[in-house]
Amino acid sequence: MKKIILNIGIPLTLLIVATLIIGPACIGDENDYSYNWWPDTDQDGLGDSSVNPVNATNNNAPANHVKDNSDCDDNNADVYPGATETPDNTIDEDCNGLYGYTFYQDKDGDGFGAGNPVILDLDLGEETPVNYSTNDADCDDNNDAINPLADEIFNNGIDDNCNGETDTDDVRYIDADGDGYGSTQESAADGVFNNLDCDDTNDEIHPYAVEKNNGIDDDCDGVIDEGI
Repeated sequence: MKKIILNIGIPLTLLIVATLIIGPACIGDENDYSYNWWPDTDQDGLGDSSVNPVNATNNNAPANHVKDNSDCDDNNADVYPGATETPDNTIDEDCNGLYGYTFYQDKDGDGFGAGNPVILDLDLGEETPVNYSTNDADCDDNNDAINPLADEIFNNGIDDNCNGETDTDDVRYIDADGDGYGSTQESAADGVFNNLDCDDTNDEIHPYAVEKNNGIDDDCDGVIDEGI
């Protein structure tokens, strides 16, 4: 019996003591408690964690201060956790530490994208992710030989350089800096826009020519008399 009383009495005594010590801090009007308050300069409901808080009760809280300090820019009401990220700027609107950028899928890896835009969150200055491009200039994203920097191959029925025209004799333009893009100044040089001919002394031998049974690689694909 004595053992039972001890087993019950000791825990009960400890509970009463704990209630006497802790209890008064957990009961009463919450307006009597003191809290940390951070300035909410932009009035978006979230405070600035970069400054020291003010300790005050609900009734004595300073004006334009809040208990939430999760704002990462307290001078812009459009910047706060959960805000809509505006792409292609240097502002982290949703306070996640990343920045939104617009990309397009580049399935063929030729540096030119296509399709609908995709917004990706990246670190500031991070390189373009693999298989994405910052442009949607590709007219065939399943063929890396077709893009705005490709040479137009005549008589193949394809708009190789994505300029909206097929097999046309495009005007040449000077590319003084060698970046692959021409200026508005035309070039007087003669020639074509590719170097795909495997025998430039015979006008019947070139890519997409009809292969003949003659022991010659007529279509410049590296195979002689294939399919014959």
